[in-house]
Amino acid sequence: MSAEDRKTEPPFGLDMDFGEALERFIGTRPNEVEESVERAKQKKPPDVKAAPKPGAKRPRKPGN
Repeated sequence: MSAEDRKTEPPFGLDMDFGEALERFIGTRPNEVEESVERAKQKKPPDVKAAPKPGAKRPRKPGN
């Protein structure tokens, strides 16, 4: 199996040094994480309309 055949995401990367990441991890309280997860489950996704594809024709209005 070559690297092209795999369907995995690229490795996760942080834009901070290891020490800062470790400090943030240590400073996180478990109940804050649980609350954040519950809030994220309750949020509704934004109502985003799909953008038309380039070159797509607009539907005709009735009566035209």
